[in-house]
Amino acid sequence: MKTIEFEGGRFMNYPQWKKSNWSETRFGVTMKDEYIGLEQPKDPEVLKWVAEENTLTDQFFSTLPGYAEKKEQLQARPFYASYSALTETDEGYWATRANKDGTRTLVVLDQNFKEIREVDLSLIPDTITVFTANPSFADPNLIYYTGLEDGAGRPCVLVVDQKANKLIRKLDGIFYSLWDKTGRRILYSDADADPEKGLNVNHVRCYDCDKDEIQTCFDYHENAVLVRLASSSDGKTVIAEVMENYADTVIFVQQDNGEFVSVSQDLKGAFTYVDTLGDELIFLTQSDAPMGRLIAVKQGQTLAEGRTFVAECAMKLEDAVRHGEQLVLFYLNDAASLVRIVDKAGAFCSDLPLPSPWGACTLAMQNARAIRKTESLILEFESFVHSPMLLKLTGDQLEVLYQPNPQSADAIEVRQIFTEAADGERIPAFVVMPKGLQKTGKTPTLMYGYGGYNNAILPSYNNPFVDLDIVDWVSQGRIYVSINLRGGSEYGTRWHEGGSLANKKNCFTDFIATAERIQQEGWTCPAKTAICGGSNGGLLMCALLTMRPDLWGCMIASVPHTDMIRFRNDDRGPMYITEYGDPMDPNLFPLMLSYSPYHNIQPIAYPATYIQTGECDNNVPPYHGKKMAAKLQENNQSEHPVLLRVLALGSHDRGKGEAHLKTIAEMQSYIDWALGEVQE
Repeated sequence: MKTIEFEGGRFMNYPQWKKSNWSETRFGVTMKDEYIGLEQPKDPEVLKWVAEENTLTDQFFSTLPGYAEKKEQLQARPFYASYSALTETDEGYWATRANKDGTRTLVVLDQNFKEIREVDLSLIPDTITVFTANPSFADPNLIYYTGLEDGAGRPCVLVVDQKANKLIRKLDGIFYSLWDKTGRRILYSDADADPEKGLNVNHVRCYDCDKDEIQTCFDYHENAVLVRLASSSDGKTVIAEVMENYADTVIFVQQDNGEFVSVSQDLKGAFTYVDTLGDELIFLTQSDAPMGRLIAVKQGQTLAEGRTFVAECAMKLEDAVRHGEQLVLFYLNDAASLVRIVDKAGAFCSDLPLPSPWGACTLAMQNARAIRKTESLILEFESFVHSPMLLKLTGDQLEVLYQPNPQSADAIEVRQIFTEAADGERIPAFVVMPKGLQKTGKTPTLMYGYGGYNNAILPSYNNPFVDLDIVDWVSQGRIYVSINLRGGSEYGTRWHEGGSLANKKNCFTDFIATAERIQQEGWTCPAKTAICGGSNGGLLMCALLTMRPDLWGCMIASVPHTDMIRFRNDDRGPMYITEYGDPMDPNLFPLMLSYSPYHNIQPIAYPATYIQTGECDNNVPPYHGKKMAAKLQENNQSEHPVLLRVLALGSHDRGKGEAHLKTIAEMQSYIDWALGEVQE
């Protein structure tokens, strides 16, 4: 045991791991990995060490001022049900309800959006968490569910004959799925990974519910992230979109004989099928349009032969969907949503009147790019001060379908700032604070970012990684900052490219530049600054910790990547090298080693740190968090604790049920304590 005394006169005995003398040499660089044994999740010694770490964390929070009260507050906070993955039917809506404890429940609602019943899942094994329902448009007795089995890396599809009360098939390892035009066959995509070769081979298959047979439609033998599937709203067109990486897509169109034929012809860029209008296929693309445009491609043409349908503009075109004879376009205007309607010729009709100019509006429908039997669209809107609500668009009329919490936050203001990075790029961030807040240099501040995978971070009512409502945080006289780092899609192709592969370190320096500005302007200081993030954002947090430990008072990392040299060996390593790069590449290896958090831990002072991972996480295997925590605990020279929480049944999340409540109570109370906001 390593015994340390931390703030308040308490002592901590960190479990000791029997370190290895293992090392490897790449490109002339020898790297020791004394904690490599923690990569074996079932090793009895690893299990013993994890149990001791969890016990230590339990002991810490059992006496932490504010923890018990925080847990009680979270249990008692008002719960407003939110719904997603909607499918409109004659009965009303099938939907997924998010519950207070981190679980999800499938429900059926009537036309007035009142719950009729919870979906009977008695045929589904208890080891599977179901999160969407896909009833067949052709047979009301036929339905398939998507869910995640405990310990599985990817979702499964469960096909149920409700009339026969029978689970007729379970399909594993699914990326995308949809009903074909018969409503009795399911098209789905899956993949086989070969980490040694750095290869992820993708497939499109078809399951026939009547014959109980699976047919492989086509295989893609080059390395690719995954295959997305899409269908026209009438079911006559089926598209397979092979994501070679997070910026380039190869498009295959299914022919009448079932064969999938490429229409890309080496044309690079991101392409997403929208729908078919007349005899033209509409695609959203960033090819020759970094901010996005729509092109129209006639049947039999290649993408290169397509014509511009909606031209690129100054805003980032993020999504598009058919709406009768019109299209609804979802733009990002400086990292906030603007929704526009155009007619069948691509001409402007109107912009929808959203509740706030600084919000996020997205499709809430399960089948937006599949066969649809309704002309209305269901949208979800939220902002930092508006809790999630559902809007229904019928024709050109937008109405509120469901708004569980209409409470306003008049005492809170949202500002958008732009900070100049070292290379001159302007980095946007939203700063949420009480109106009239004075600069004291000591305001508790929570900062959040992600910066990766071409994924935009939009205004949101709740921080997903610490499950904190922004209004609750700011109403206590505090500041919340959401930073739109490079690596996302906020400003198109250049924004993603500016934070991926050889430019990955820009994500970290963008965050640092914004934090330094806010501190230098007198709003807060390092001791009052907490940072949080998860997954790729967990990598961000751990890199910020090792690069600038002096800037933070507290760091929360959920399910983080931390070893950017050995991640290539993970099941999903071949997928992730398309975003981060391959550490076996001699040109990228020095860069990746220079920011790999695990490899850059030094015997210096670190701020209060909390790392959480899950034993069932196949997206980011739990060894990343374990190794990072163990090495930090050995090297930390400060009085601040380094805590590790490993959830036995946790996946790529914060747990479910009681585990979820406990985890978020730990995260939130740890932030309060580390920033000095609770009394000892």
